Amino acid sequence: MRVRLTVPQMTAFLKLAELGSFRDAASALGVSQPALSRTIQIIEARIGARLFDRDTRHIRTTPAGEKLRPIATRLLSEYDAAFNEIEDFVTGRQGLVRIAALPSVAATLLPRTVAAFREAHPTVRIDIWEDVGPPVHRAVREGEADIGIAPPPGDIDFNFRPLFEDEVVLVCRKDDPLVEATDHDWSVLRERPFLTTSPETGLRGLIEEALDEAGVRVEPSFSCKYPTTVAGMVSASLGIGVLSRLTLAQLGTAELTWRPLRDPVKSRMIGMLTNRGRSLPPAARHFMRELERQARAMSPAAPLSSGVAAA
Repeated sequence: MRVRLTVPQMTAFLKLAELGSFRDAASALGVSQPALSRTIQIIEARIGARLFDRDTRHIRTTPAGEKLRPIATRLLSEYDAAFNEIEDFVTGRQGLVRIAALPSVAATLLPRTVAAFREAHPTVRIDIWEDVGPPVHRAVREGEADIGIAPPPGDIDFNFRPLFEDEVVLVCRKDDPLVEATDHDWSVLRERPFLTTSPETGLRGLIEEALDEAGVRVEPSFSCKYPTTVAGMVSASLGIGVLSRLTLAQLGTAELTWRPLRDPVKSRMIGMLTNRGRSLPPAARHFMRELERQARAMSPAAPLSSGVAAA
């Protein structure tokens, strides 16, 4: 025989065992004494044993009642803990947030976002994975990441919420004569070897689009997947670079500065990507709201605002 007791039944049993009075237990439970008595009778029938010895003055647990008491206490505690756990998950107090982001975003926007988020959600775990745009899109599409932070992918599999514009700029050493001008057009890339990111990055496509619009026919001397390599090459006087302002802010290289590129001015929209066909964990929704707050507070140009004036 398998005994199955409901939560209200175990609660009634424990309250009666605690108070030793049908009147007091019924009052504490908010039920009538006859209703509590029927509940105890049902429990005893299911258990197959008396749980309480009764006389005109006292109610005491029997040996079977003493055996059931810690079991019922443990089961109710586990029941409460289980539903506290699901409540914490649903309210976003617990869980895992998986983020795929451009390295520039991971180094600049994410640290302050994670710090602020952890103050309100200290028990939520956060995984951050960094790569260029297409792998970020793929991670969100395939369910490996809850949130992607990258330019829009150009298909309908995603929801996209803009965060900020990230301008494409010329990068050079601070002692380069090019810093004497306040800006440059794209023809400046004919004058020197130039370095930029590889074709697998979204930034490279934006640069090629700008060169085509400007009527400038030139190929980069070096193509690098990561902007840190571009920065190292420029620092070594191997050429000038074309990167985004946020990317340069990520590098924090004291030797380098930047100048705007015009005719045309190009920028990329950076935003949050989510998979249109997947529900987000509640904690991820809270994280997205914090991302939006931090993006509003942080202009991507701010770390570089002195770049134009630097000589």
